[in-house]
Amino acid sequence: MGLKDKFAESFARSKTMTGPEKKANEIMGKLLMKKAIVPIVLMVVVLIGGIAAGLNSWAILGINLLIAVGTYFYVKKAGDKYQNFKPYVGNLISLEKKGKNEYIAIIKQGKMPIKLEIHHGGEDLMNIKKNQMVQISYNPDAKIAILVATK
Repeated sequence: MGLKDKFAESFARSKTMTGPEKKANEIMGKLLMKKAIVPIVLMVVVLIGGIAAGLNSWAILGINLLIAVGTYFYVKKAGDKYQNFKPYVGNLISLEKKGKNEYIAIIKQGKMPIKLEIHHGGEDLMNIKKNQMVQISYNPDAKIAILVATK
């Protein structure tokens, strides 16, 4: 599969995404970009520092390539951590705003209440009425909650 085919497939997938999938993709993209900023800045510093120190341009390129390969595996591992979502379906008992973007939601799933600490995606739950049925995809590692459906 060529690069053109991969791009076409990715573009087609992005056009058919539902609202919750787009929201999850947006949140995970922002989190991964935050993780990728440090290596990008490091590459620029190596480039400027190498030129200022008079290093061989091949050495600078080699160092930048090593940083890029390390960054790829680091971001890939972090991206895998963001992919494990658990579905929760139940009544939203309470939603408490803890900080600027931090929320604590209590969902009653069957007879057992479940406490979810949410750092990303909790603002969607602010418009939900108390005891309303909700379906939430939650990532416990990154504390991401995506509101899938309400009834």
